[in-house]
Amino acid sequence: MISIIVPVYNAENYLVKCLNDLRYQTYHKLEIILVDDGSTDASGQICERFARADSRFKVIHKKRNGLSSAYNAGLLIAKGKYVSFVSSMDRVDEVMFENLISLMLKTQAEIIICGYIEEDFGSNSKYIGPHQVIEWQREEALQKELNRKKQYGFMNNKLFLMDLFKQPPSLRFDPTIYLFEDLLMCIQCFLKSEKIIYTPTPYYHYVKSPYLFTFSSFITDKENLSGLTALSRVIELCEDLAEINVIKLKEQYMTFNLELLMYAYEQKISHGWMVNDLKKNLYHYKLSELNDKKLQMNYLVARSSLKLSYLIWKLKRKDQPSYDNDN
Repeated sequence: MISIIVPVYNAENYLVKCLNDLRYQTYHKLEIILVDDGSTDASGQICERFARADSRFKVIHKKRNGLSSAYNAGLLIAKGKYVSFVSSMDRVDEVMFENLISLMLKTQAEIIICGYIEEDFGSNSKYIGPHQVIEWQREEALQKELNRKKQYGFMNNKLFLMDLFKQPPSLRFDPTIYLFEDLLMCIQCFLKSEKIIYTPTPYYHYVKSPYLFTFSSFITDKENLSGLTALSRVIELCEDLAEINVIKLKEQYMTFNLELLMYAYEQKISHGWMVNDLKKNLYHYKLSELNDKKLQMNYLVARSSLKLSYLIWKLKRKDQPSYDNDN
């Protein structure tokens, strides 16, 4: 049996489509765990409606505490030998789990990865192309995951052997991490695996929803700075592996830190504590460790004069939409 864990938070606009995709899978031995993470819209009622119509759906209602907490709540009750994670706003092909479990049984891999398509909300797309299957070495899988363009949903296009989470040392999402928690867990699973299989067929569809929050909407919450902690942990896990190039990840950390710092500096009356914390991170990695010359220059300016760095940043985004806490 496959346990599919679906964290749900205020997803009423797209939840029905997502759950119908799961309900009508060609593979039927499913346990679909819906974790309602404190939704204030009709999401909880939609979950209950599906549970009444199909006994394979299980519903957990809990207080809002983030994606990591929702994932852990699902893992706590999951009974499947295999587990997958699906975002409540995304779509999956009806043959996704039949084909992934077939590959899992055939290859005896711990992780099966499929390709994905990114599409706009309400659009549909089909894939026509090769269906070859590739066995990735652990280091190759790690590097490809670190290099992927999409920087969220790292757990979603995969089928995992449940033993990765339950056998010692057991794995659980860190409830203090609110950004890049999926990347951190994905890397931990890779490091614990012996065989990883990739199929390029994009059974998973990431939906770019108009309801997603803007970048600045999380800056007012200190807990969301944990994204920097997650990136730092991933770098620590991979840095001693000779085959893994973590330069891009370090550049991502430093870019993210600088962007947060600029937003915090802009609102420094209410975020003075955050400015101080983020300024310390300007020295988290040596500039000589980076390949991005532009980023190196931006950091040199920020280290010497935060005010000048902010003025340059402000000028660059002059023609971009203005974000504030009211958006």
